[in-house]
Amino acid sequence: MYNNSDDIVALATVAGKSALNVVRLSGKRCELFFQQLTKTQKKPTPNHVYPKYIYSKQGDNPFDFASLVYYKAPKSFTGEDSLEVSVHGGMLIANKLIQTLMSFGARQALPGEFSYRAFVNNKIDLLQAEAISSIVEANNSIDSYYLLNNIKGDLSRSLEKTKTDITSLITEGEYEIDFTDEEITEDRKKALNSRLLGCQKKIDK
Repeated sequence: MYNNSDDIVALATVAGKSALNVVRLSGKRCELFFQQLTKTQKKPTPNHVYPKYIYSKQGDNPFDFASLVYYKAPKSFTGEDSLEVSVHGGMLIANKLIQTLMSFGARQALPGEFSYRAFVNNKIDLLQAEAISSIVEANNSIDSYYLLNNIKGDLSRSLEKTKTDITSLITEGEYEIDFTDEEITEDRKKALNSRLLGCQKKIDK
């Protein structure tokens, strides 16, 4: 079970050789971690890119020159304070950064934990969380296109509209129960049935 009170850290990019790697942090102490990493007392300004040398807990010499971006809650992916650090490629530096942050008090994030926090903080819904997981595994551009629409909330909005339409039909149906069969016209029955079939088609789609 996830512990939402912890500060969590993980590699946000694919492990392996690349020009850059991004390490993501989420939790209440991201401002402090920024100060510890950069050996500065100044608190970071949200959404500002800081090109800085970064240091380990015991080291006086920097181990990389990185770009750091701090996001203030709730204006982040998880809805919590977050810090993203872009370091030079190769797993050696990324692992060094993760170990340094863990020495400061963060813990390694569990699989899907960043998306889980975004979900519980109402930044994304369950369909969007599932789409984020699936898009990582997508094998072609068509998959990615439809999953990206889900991440944007298209499917959630479509389902919510259909839910509203069905609720309206139920309300009208309950209202019609108070009338006798003779009072309900054939045109009225057809209209309600047509709307119901329309909802069914949307759900099938």
